[in-house]
Amino acid sequence: LDAIAAEAAPRVRDFNAQDFANTAWAYATAQHAAPALLDAIAAEAAPRVRDFNAQGLANTAWAYATAQHAAPALLDAIASEAAPRVRDFNAQDFANTAWAYATAQHAAPALLDAIAAEAAPRVRDFKPQGLANTAWAYATAQHAAPALLDAIAAEAAPRVRDFKPQGLANTAWAYATAQHAAPALLDAIAAEAAPRVRDFNAQELANTAWAYATAQHAAPALLDAIAAE
Repeated sequence: LDAIAAEAAPRVRDFNAQDFANTAWAYATAQHAAPALLDAIAAEAAPRVRDFNAQGLANTAWAYATAQHAAPALLDAIASEAAPRVRDFNAQDFANTAWAYATAQHAAPALLDAIAAEAAPRVRDFKPQGLANTAWAYATAQHAAPALLDAIAAEAAPRVRDFKPQGLANTAWAYATAQHAAPALLDAIAAEAAPRVRDFNAQELANTAWAYATAQHAAPALLDAIAAE
């Protein structure tokens, strides 16, 4: 990976859009630092984002956020290009893109508005992690999306058994942070989480307790279970 990064960095002008996206995604997924390569890709790709397909836009934003590699000009370019094209995104693209901008703490209000409007009627296509990550992203970005949060809550409540502990904790945290009422969802999370708290890590226990307190939503069995654990 080091050898590829060293060889590729000065040759990124020869890359096509898929090459940019796949390479950035690979280094982020492998958790392998390649700052010079990521800088080179960002500089070369930013003016060429019109050539990316929907998945490439989403995966590239996700890669830079995951690698914690600053690329503000690239993220601005992706946001501008993606916003009018979100109808071409699939559920994973929605979730990855929203998560990326929230994680990178990079403002993209027009993009988040576009995703919220397009994703809300399509939440049935989201995987459990996508539902959790999307709610978390909007709460973290402090970006209001009430219709999307309502849609996620309605979709997630009957599917909480499929959520991982992190997803349960992050979803409860998101609705509390966004100050968005979702009593049926919080009831469902509480019922599902209480017998599974042994699988929660310390941060998840803390975030879950904080969420129910902040939302002023009674969940005595869950709080007892968290306290005991």
